[in-house]
Amino acid sequence: MKFVKIIVIPSIMLSAAFILASRPAIALEVLDYVYTIREGGTIIFSHDRHLKALFPKGSVNGDDCLLCHTTIYKPQGKRPFTMAEMYNGRSCGACHGKRAFSLSKCGGCHTVKDVTYRVQPTGDVVFPHSVHISKIQCDVCHSRLFKPGRNRPVGMAAMEKGKSCGACHNGKKAFDLEDCSRCHLAGDVLMKAKKPWDVTFRHSAHLPAYKCEECHPRIFKLGYEKFRPRLTMVDMDKGKSCGACHDDQAAFSTRFSCQRCHNNM
Repeated sequence: MKFVKIIVIPSIMLSAAFILASRPAIALEVLDYVYTIREGGTIIFSHDRHLKALFPKGSVNGDDCLLCHTTIYKPQGKRPFTMAEMYNGRSCGACHGKRAFSLSKCGGCHTVKDVTYRVQPTGDVVFPHSVHISKIQCDVCHSRLFKPGRNRPVGMAAMEKGKSCGACHNGKKAFDLEDCSRCHLAGDVLMKAKKPWDVTFRHSAHLPAYKCEECHPRIFKLGYEKFRPRLTMVDMDKGKSCGACHDDQAAFSTRFSCQRCHNNM
């Protein structure tokens, strides 16, 4: 049995299909075709996967290739098809939604990555597509809440009114926006002090006991480096800054446990 390997270039694929049409069924291997879409991730079209689904017996000839070539895909057709055209039966839509899974199951084809939102000063937010598409369909968010591609930043006030992430993160459909640390990657904050030594504030140590809004923005303005307060231990004794909690009642005192906060003590 002769083995034929065909690189998937439409014109070559078509020529090979006509040559093989007059021959007996043979084993046919073709490579994956990668589509890079600016606002929709990467799509990898697997010929092997589709051929096995269409011809489970494993033998393919030139006539079989014509099932898609040239009825659906023309040999020299380079113009990309839109999703609207696919929903009307063009390109992938000739099968998907009829004899294969629906086009609305975007994750079956589109390879999407995590999206990192640079948020200052509350820490970056990483949106994991994999976590969300395992629970909801892509069209729940796109393009009603988020347009494919870059979106205009939305503030927390707008989210609390149901926009952007707030459409779901309202404590009913998904966890509430008040659970800030589940999205915002707040790290350690270095508070510089001349005497005795610097203090490293660790969000990870405080978040299990307190909620973000208990400190922000009433006690600490967001963006410590920008709004660096000049507070002394006397100020803390009066309930300012760390002293709002570290009063030997809500938390250990700032007076007698210095080494627990100041570095190198």
